[in-house]
Amino acid sequence: MRKISALLLTLATLFSLLAVPAAAAASPQLVTSGTAAATQEIKLTGIPNNCQSFQATFTLSNDSAAYSFVADNGLMLLPGIYTTYQHSGSSVTVYVTAKSGMLTDTGSLTLGTVSSADGSTFTVTGMSGVKLLDSYTGDIELGGSSGGSGSSGSSSTARAITIKASTGGSVTASAAQAVQGRTITLTATAQEGYVLESIAVTNSAGRTVALTDLGGGKYTFTMPSSAVTVTAVFAAQSGGNGGATGSQPFVDVPAGAWYEEAVQYVYENGLMSGTGDGRFSPEVTTSRAMIVTILYRQAGSPAVTGSAAFTDVEAGTWYTDAVTWASANGIVSGYGEGKFGPNDPITREQMAAILCRYASYKGMDVTKRADLSAFSDAGQVSDYALETMRWAVAEGLITGTSETTLSPAGSATRAQAALILMRFAALEG
Repeated sequence: MRKISALLLTLATLFSLLAVPAAAAASPQLVTSGTAAATQEIKLTGIPNNCQSFQATFTLSNDSAAYSFVADNGLMLLPGIYTTYQHSGSSVTVYVTAKSGMLTDTGSLTLGTVSSADGSTFTVTGMSGVKLLDSYTGDIELGGSSGGSGSSGSSSTARAITIKASTGGSVTASAAQAVQGRTITLTATAQEGYVLESIAVTNSAGRTVALTDLGGGKYTFTMPSSAVTVTAVFAAQSGGNGGATGSQPFVDVPAGAWYEEAVQYVYENGLMSGTGDGRFSPEVTTSRAMIVTILYRQAGSPAVTGSAAFTDVEAGTWYTDAVTWASANGIVSGYGEGKFGPNDPITREQMAAILCRYASYKGMDVTKRADLSAFSDAGQVSDYALETMRWAVAEGLITGTSETTLSPAGSATRAQAALILMRFAALEG
């Protein structure tokens, strides 16, 4: 908070003290909806092409609400961009500066959105205290009052982005901390002999933050209101275990563990490999791409033609052939809108659906059904997965997470996935 306050003070001082006049410029014009709503987008026209920094106070019609500002994603893609804001009463003061380059070369600029915390509706009634700064001559004087950006207002807070250390690769983020609403880019780089198996972002409450796969090891997410943790798992490519040997090849699979036999089975049959340094990482979640790849290996890795019917499955990745095969044979259908979500953690009900379709593909009997009424959360099973979950429970592939809960939306760990795959192999005969 002290750093942000210092930055605000620095920006304010910079705007107020640089007094070398620039060439006269037309005053920016506010473009916003006149319809009351809980969120209002703020756009400007008439911004000079040499503008590198901007400050303005926006007056809001409702003075009883608390407000927040989220910068536009397009604005945050500019090099070296920094934004912050202050809220005081019925006004929000926004500060934007670019460390290099200019804010716009078209005269138009979308700042972002102002939202009320309680959902109450409002309009943006005016703009004052406009100050622009270029990198060569100082202030671009436009007139206008300084506006009410009182020091008692609250400012946005940047939250930390923590990246857990990984064996077999590394992940970098485009920022070490960020304010809510900012788009963050992650870059995952596998070491030689390893591939990225899964990557996930969780907030401070442990909930998964949605990731967008850009391909080439790059992913983006929108920063939530809390700090986040990034966890990636890199798996050995060749079916190796990072150097461990013996009947119990993984140092993190203790003798007698409920999943020991299952881990031994998937390892010996080349279905799952270690994550490096002799570890299996049994408690790490399994991704959708990994499960499909395992089934593809179990099917003998048949030759594929064409490409996957999903926009987020790039050619040439370690899972491309597997997803292409699974899609072509009706084993996976994706989320809709052309998305598969290869690195999303697989849920228990998704796994049930994929296994049932795979069993059908193999010509197995999939007519058996279980009564799920003993599970208090049976009603939480998605419609698409209800019958396949009943089949998976009837065949003993999936059991309850307790005597009364099924946890259909819960993720499947690598240990759980190994056990389910071993049970499936026994069922297949």
